[in-house]
Amino acid sequence: MRPSAGTRRGVRGRPLLLGLVLLPAALAHATASNKELEARANQTDSRLATVERATQSIVPLQQQLEAARSELRSLRGQIEEARHELEMLRQQQRDLYGDLDRRLLLLENGGATPAAPGGPAQNEEELRAADETALYGDAFAALKAARYPDAVRGFQLYLTKYPDGPRADNAAYWLGEAYYQQQDYAAALKAFQGLLKSRPDTPKAAEALLMTGFCQYELKAFRNARATLTRVTEDYFGTESARLAAERLARMDVEKR
Repeated sequence: MRPSAGTRRGVRGRPLLLGLVLLPAALAHATASNKELEARANQTDSRLATVERATQSIVPLQQQLEAARSELRSLRGQIEEARHELEMLRQQQRDLYGDLDRRLLLLENGGATPAAPGGPAQNEEELRAADETALYGDAFAALKAARYPDAVRGFQLYLTKYPDGPRADNAAYWLGEAYYQQQDYAAALKAFQGLLKSRPDTPKAAEALLMTGFCQYELKAFRNARATLTRVTEDYFGTESARLAAERLARMDVEKR
């Protein structure tokens, strides 16, 4: 039996009524979804702002770390210099005691203490040693006091007068350090490379090679810096210089350099 016209109209009207009933729920759901998405967007934006603030705070922290490391290198250098000075004082003391023993022996044997044939030459040598010590001491004191231009002049004068002096290696290294502290990285690089070339067996080799890599980094010669710092980690494995070189390499990886 065919449905009547009224029945057909009722059937056609049900979807419309159903849509009208479901529409508010759909709108409510959509509104809730939009609010949820908006809340997530706000959370993401907040996290991004936090990350940006953290990134901005890292820069001064890195600068402070570099300054602390530089100060640490200087302190270690001072310790090394103090040990060197102590050893020289001990040697002078041994020499004095030896000279005193010789004089006492002459007196006990009834002999006069003759003038040493090489007396004037010995006095000249003593004056030379005192001048060498004073020159280096003044330059190093200027470096410790952060008077870097004075330190540069002092170490240059020392190396001019005493290129083969007992402190020549250290003078050449600290000359480069004085330039580096003034951010004259080109001059510092020349000083460190000059030390490594003229004295390849210097006890300062690891530190000089490390500072060579640091200078190359500051001069944006990143490929050379990476090669130099890698060499430090390989040739001087287990040393403080190797550790600092590895840290700078890791930093370069983060910076994609």
